[in-house]
Amino acid sequence: MNELNRPLGVKPAEHEKDKPARRSNMLGAVSLLVAVMALGVAGWLYFSRQETPVVAGNELQTAAGQTGAGEAADNDDPAESSGGEEEPPESDPDGESEGVTGLTPLQPSGNIAVPKPRPPRAAPQEAALAHLPDPDLIERGATGVIPRRSADGRKPMDVYAREPDTTGNFGVARVVLIVGGIGISQTSSQEAVRKLPGTVTLAFAATGNSLTRWMQEARKKGHELLLQVPMEAFGASGNRPGARIINTAASAEENLVNLHWAMSRITNYVGIMNYQGGKLLSEAGVLKPVFDEIAERGLLFVDDGSSGATQSEAVAAASLLPFARAHVLIDAKRTRQDIANQLEALVKEAKRTGIAIGVSNGYPETIDMMADFSQRANGLGVEITPVSAIVSDPERDR
Repeated sequence: MNELNRPLGVKPAEHEKDKPARRSNMLGAVSLLVAVMALGVAGWLYFSRQETPVVAGNELQTAAGQTGAGEAADNDDPAESSGGEEEPPESDPDGESEGVTGLTPLQPSGNIAVPKPRPPRAAPQEAALAHLPDPDLIERGATGVIPRRSADGRKPMDVYAREPDTTGNFGVARVVLIVGGIGISQTSSQEAVRKLPGTVTLAFAATGNSLTRWMQEARKKGHELLLQVPMEAFGASGNRPGARIINTAASAEENLVNLHWAMSRITNYVGIMNYQGGKLLSEAGVLKPVFDEIAERGLLFVDDGSSGATQSEAVAAASLLPFARAHVLIDAKRTRQDIANQLEALVKEAKRTGIAIGVSNGYPETIDMMADFSQRANGLGVEITPVSAIVSDPERDR
């Protein structure tokens, strides 16, 4: 500081000595102001929290749990002013009272299955044991042994499954070949087991013969199995005595008895496929208990695609039932040319969408042509895969 800007009457040494003192006083004042403001904010938060109302049952109370004296003075109810007892609240007929929002809980309609815990992914049986039922997956019913889930949640559709040749989605067009009617003709059954590769799925007719024998032979060859259950067709009399047909005229209990009879005919299958059944599959109300039972026992369902009026996919979704529907009936016409045309259509569908399912009736000419097709499949750009490999599990994949 020079002589021109020095305050009048102040010597240079005195002015420089007062500077630190003034700066210290200003900092102290600012600190005191900040502390006072912080205490004010903390006090406001504390007292506002004390007055916040909380919900207790259906009443609104303060944190102190008391109602102000002024509210009692404003009460005009004669019963309360005279000190009489309060009337009890009206009871809820459902045993529950509405919440403070006034919303009424919705009751299940029964149209959609209640989700279950996700079942574990079970490894398939060892090849050496594939012809024997897993003791944890069977239940002895009135007509014989029927499938069930194990105590730890494993499903027959997983344990009795055949692993596909490749897994994952690598752009492979997959074809599922299902040969039905195993057990109806002994010759055709033998030819199917002997000539067809293990990647072909075999469907056993519940009304066939020597089913246990053919089941064991097929499992030893590596085949995955389905069970064909007789169901009511259009124009058929499904409730005739002894028919064992699941039908629209029967009660749910009667249909489950017939379903269990069919289920007890063999073991070691991954699921059910309809045998005929156009009328039953079109009646969602009758079909639902049947599908619920199939799902509960850890099986899948395949619609053979023979009926255009089927409600099976929608009902399967409501029952959380693993489901697939066939795209092509391979031998609806039994000429070799027609069968060749249907196999070609199956390949085109698989290449278009990634997956195609073909169902046949197990005629001798069909078995011969499917055996030849199986050898050429890779060259045609498709892979034959078991049906369980392309069916999703709604319980596990939801």
